[in-house]
Amino acid sequence: MELIPAIDLLNNIVVKAFSGERKKYKPIKSKLINSSNLENIIDSLLKEYKFKIIYVADLNAIIGNKNNFNIIKRVIKKFPQIDFWVDYGVRTFLDFKKFENMPFKTIIGSETLKNIMELKKIYKHKKKEIILSLDFKNDFFIGPLKLIKNKKLWPKKIIFMIIDSIGVKKRPKLIKLKKLGLDLKKDYYLAGGISNNKDINFLKKNGFKGVILSTAIHEKNIIYKDL
Repeated sequence: MELIPAIDLLNNIVVKAFSGERKKYKPIKSKLINSSNLENIIDSLLKEYKFKIIYVADLNAIIGNKNNFNIIKRVIKKFPQIDFWVDYGVRTFLDFKKFENMPFKTIIGSETLKNIMELKKIYKHKKKEIILSLDFKNDFFIGPLKLIKNKKLWPKKIIFMIIDSIGVKKRPKLIKLKKLGLDLKKDYYLAGGISNNKDINFLKKNGFKGVILSTAIHEKNIIYKDL
C-alpha cells in the first residue's frame, strides 16, 4: 500500500487545504514541525515516514495565477529519491506541452480539464506518464462527463479525489473497487478524508494501490509501522 503525502502550495508556502475552499487556505500547522516552508515540511515528512512519492498541488497554477515551479524544482533536486507528482491545473494540451520537460509526473485533474479532446491530445503525446485525478464534490463529478462514463479514457494510474472531504472531519464513502466493476489491473488511489490506519487497511483490502493524505499525517494519526 502506497502512502502519499499531499502538499498544497500557495505563494511558495505550504497551506492547509480545506474542502476545496481555496480562499480559506492558511499556512499549515503541523505536529511534525513548526514551519510552512516546503523544504522543511518535506524534511520532516521523510524523517517520520518512509515515503517514496509526494503529491504537490500548485494552487497558483491551478487558479491561473503564476506558479510555484522554481521552489518545486529546488526540492526535486534536493530530494532525488522521491517521485514527485504535480497538479498544476492542466486545462489543454498546450498547457501540458509547455511544461512537459519538468522533472515530475503530471497529474491531470478533471476539475480543470477543458474537454476530452484536449485529454486525447495529451494521451497521444505521452499517456504513460500521466496520472488522472477524477474530482468529486458533494457526491457530484467535476469535469467532462464523458470522462467518468468512458473508462477507456483512464490511464494506468487514477486518483479518486473527494474534494469536500479534504482537510475536514468528513469521511468519504470508502469504496470497494470490485463493486464498481473497475479494471483491477490499473492503480487506484483515494484522496480526501482518510483519517487513520483503519481507513487505509480497508482500502488496501478492497483493491486500492494507495492513499493520498495530509491532515492525518500532520496530526500524527497514522502509525506507519502498523500498515
